[in-house]
Amino acid sequence: MTFPKVTQTTTAMIYFGTFLVSVLSFFTTFSGMLILLSWPLALLGALGLQIALLGLAWNLMKVKSNRLTYVTVFIVAASFSVFFSYANFNFSLKANTRGHKVRGEYAELARPIVRQYSAIAKETQFKGTYQVERLNQLIEMEKRNGWATVVDEGSQDAFVQSVIDGARRTVDSWQQKQGYDYHQGAGEGIIVNYLNTWQQQLGQSMTAVDDYLRFTDSAVMALSGATPVEEQHELVNQVAMRLPVGEIRQITGQAPTTLPEPPSTAAYIEKPMNSQEALMLVIGDLQEMDRLTFFSLMFAIAVDLIVIVMAFAGSRTTDEIDYLFSRVQKDSYRRTRKMPLGDPYEMSRSLDKNLERMQIASRYGLALSKARQEFERNKKAITLHRGPEAVAEPTESGPLESPVSKWVKLDATHSRLKRAVTSRD
Repeated sequence: MTFPKVTQTTTAMIYFGTFLVSVLSFFTTFSGMLILLSWPLALLGALGLQIALLGLAWNLMKVKSNRLTYVTVFIVAASFSVFFSYANFNFSLKANTRGHKVRGEYAELARPIVRQYSAIAKETQFKGTYQVERLNQLIEMEKRNGWATVVDEGSQDAFVQSVIDGARRTVDSWQQKQGYDYHQGAGEGIIVNYLNTWQQQLGQSMTAVDDYLRFTDSAVMALSGATPVEEQHELVNQVAMRLPVGEIRQITGQAPTTLPEPPSTAAYIEKPMNSQEALMLVIGDLQEMDRLTFFSLMFAIAVDLIVIVMAFAGSRTTDEIDYLFSRVQKDSYRRTRKMPLGDPYEMSRSLDKNLERMQIASRYGLALSKARQEFERNKKAITLHRGPEAVAEPTESGPLESPVSKWVKLDATHSRLKRAVTSRD
């Protein structure tokens, strides 16, 4: 018969499909656990979750007592399976995009800090350029006029004023040692030598500041999504460490006090180095939901949901067949108890008959499952049209007939009328 074969094929496809999707769910759960756990623990955990899910889904409809406990365990197992499957899909889909995103975010945070250091150096360079020009003017003035003309000068710049004050102290010291006034004429002298010394020191400081500015400019260019976060952090740290504090203090008269710290890399993880960082990434992506995270979560839910639905479908079919087999088994046991055990022929005949009954019950169970499926599918597509007499109220003379039986009677009446009209013609 084709009817039981179709039903058997459908049932086999349900179980085989459930097994395949369950294997897929196992591997995704195992891969997700492998991110956080060692492989033996991940293997045991994934196997335990899949066995619990399938076992509970196949038998949840049959459980009569403590069903709330089983449902709770089922929800917990399904939640863990979905979470670790999501972790696997999330890491797989974001393996290439996560690095560029995190590097770009860190670069956006690090560039303003490097620019703050560069601004300090540029302000120092501006003041240093003025000081170099002023010293050159003082040297030319001293060479041209002589007689310690620089001593009579003044400046608003702290560095230039300190140089002029130093020239005064040099002249006073010379006069104390020589015992008479300083009468150096135009040309070279102790003041010119003194100014040349400061000019050389200022030139060295300006060279250090200029080199630092070139380094900060190259650092800003290197801070991009193509540079790993650790290298960017090291680059910003070098910018902070190589700041020429002494030269800045010499040129500006004070050392910079409010220096920004390099940004921490704790919240910018490209590849997790341990299970804690991996867990932070997975949970952090859930808090900041983007398209890839949403797709990973929905895909994980879909895989486990397919396993659960197919397992429930197989559980319903198995429950129906088990019910029929239990009925046949009870009937066989009842007949066996009534059978005389001393007659081998009767025992053999009864056993053969019971075996035949069990085979019939098995075929009937598969046919019943197929008929139920077809009935559910066609229930909404078929509408029985009943005549006026089919809607009559029940009378005291007898019970109300079913609509199907009345439809059969109406069909028979229609056939008889048709045959009568044909014979008259």
